[in-house]
Amino acid sequence: MEAETGSVIHGLNGTIRDVHETHPHPDGAHTNDIDLQRMAGWAMHYLIHTPRADLDYEPVFQCHPLKCPPVPTGLDVVVPCDTDARMNWEWYYMREVSGSTAGQIEEAGFHRRMLSYVQDDGAVLCHPGCYNEGDINHVYTRDEYVYHVWGATKILHALAEDYRRGGNVESKTTARKIMRRLKALAVYPRPDQCYLPAGMGAVRQDGVPIPNYWNKMPAPLVEPLINYYLASGDVEALDFARQYAEGIMAGIQPDGIKIGRLAPGHFDSGHGHATLHALWGIAHLGAITGERRYTDFAKASLDWMLAQGTGAGWFPAAPEWATNCNETCCVSDVMSIAALVARAGHPDYFDHVERYMRNHISNLQFIVTPEFEAYYRELNHAAGADAVAQGLTELRKFQGGVIGGSGLTDIENTLLGRVSGYEMFGCCAPEGMRAIYTTWSNVIDRLPQSPLGPAGVYVNLCLSRESPWGRVISHFPASGGLTVQATVNDTFFVRPPHWAQRDQVTATVGTQPVPVQWSGAYVRFDGVARGDTLTVHYPLIGFSHDVEGSWRTHAPDLHLTYQWRGNMVTAAEPAGITPMFNAWPRELPMLNA
Repeated sequence: MEAETGSVIHGLNGTIRDVHETHPHPDGAHTNDIDLQRMAGWAMHYLIHTPRADLDYEPVFQCHPLKCPPVPTGLDVVVPCDTDARMNWEWYYMREVSGSTAGQIEEAGFHRRMLSYVQDDGAVLCHPGCYNEGDINHVYTRDEYVYHVWGATKILHALAEDYRRGGNVESKTTARKIMRRLKALAVYPRPDQCYLPAGMGAVRQDGVPIPNYWNKMPAPLVEPLINYYLASGDVEALDFARQYAEGIMAGIQPDGIKIGRLAPGHFDSGHGHATLHALWGIAHLGAITGERRYTDFAKASLDWMLAQGTGAGWFPAAPEWATNCNETCCVSDVMSIAALVARAGHPDYFDHVERYMRNHISNLQFIVTPEFEAYYRELNHAAGADAVAQGLTELRKFQGGVIGGSGLTDIENTLLGRVSGYEMFGCCAPEGMRAIYTTWSNVIDRLPQSPLGPAGVYVNLCLSRESPWGRVISHFPASGGLTVQATVNDTFFVRPPHWAQRDQVTATVGTQPVPVQWSGAYVRFDGVARGDTLTVHYPLIGFSHDVEGSWRTHAPDLHLTYQWRGNMVTAAEPAGITPMFNAWPRELPMLNA
């Protein structure tokens, strides 16, 4: 969209107006940006304290932060091979980001739990509770156990991480068994294309698909296969990833969703998270092979999904039937695909990653603040003081998880009928952690020659991070810019946001101004030596953003106005009961403070 200053602001639906340059706060207050490492530290708190050792480290899917009691007692039938399988990855990711060594006993118990699903032949057996989320009171017997395709893909991904990080040969061996067993389920109409008969759904142990809504969704198989291939070098996994990706792209699964049939990227009959979770791997396939057809296919669906939202981070959980519900799982998928599309040669998509981290993931990480405690006590006063105290004690275990259901401008989703508002679904809490990792791993990276440009160190996001190649320091929210303190000798490439006007971007090395040399979307610094300090400055813009969205069938007269500062929403109207956006980046308390 053409803004009033002549700059171009991509990815926001609606109308942009009143674009202006903003200036630092006069009293110097509010100079801290969000802290990804502290966010990961709080996520570790959730990972350590929510699994229940007396129930074989089973975590909880059904957490309702505003209710008293907030969680059910006993086994949670939605958890096995879903909530636990998602959390299984996050131990690796959140440890890496946070540097924490806490909770090693809990982590070991958790990983043992996940391996108990895996049989000698690589089959992953479990009951189908997560496929029947509405039937939370069913008591499953061993006779009802199924081949759990969804759980198998996620355990495969986690085993690849374990082998990559610790060199555990047994993890590699088990991962290959799971891969081979998944391949045995696949149907090959032609040698270069395959599909799974039940899609992401469950299969009886004799191989017969079990009818379920989820069968029409493709399995999220390509990304775990790529992760296993990158960790192990097993070319069979890469070939299988290609074959399944080709099957999705050709739409060969009978009764499966047909992506792009009605329009490029269109998947109106598909669930947002389930579909994008599968397409994430196709985007990754494009990034590692350099084959643009994979990138283009994933990008088309990403762009279609972006058009269904606001641009601030709200997306319909399922365009087909849940346009009044946002889901953190889906936001995390959008971020993963956007980062890979960016790396494949579309660097302006890095701004999507930053926007959704700033405006949704950061603001939805659950902490029992004094304000939340007061609100909880007010809402649940009738339950009695003892029950409220017990509820708060339980909720403190869930600190660091990411709220899964939220609204357009507030957490309780008051503008769209409170559907799934202020819910910490067990699927979304860990997927929000994946979004933390996606953001952190894309702030800075050392790359060979790629679609982004020549080999060197690339700084892609204006967020602070320590790394092996340099320390990135965000100047936000006080001003536009970032500083990189180099710890290696190399060529550095620093990306201003796409909306920064090039003729207003300046660069310094140390305190000395240097000419701005552009390499694609990046400011290039040649001959950087360890210890050099590189800074890129650009004017920080503010603007108003008016939007009407795909919620018209639920709230046809609803019009929203967002106020932006750079890539962050500072206010929104109507604000709802529990406003999601604040004037400044969210600053989390110190852990254990």
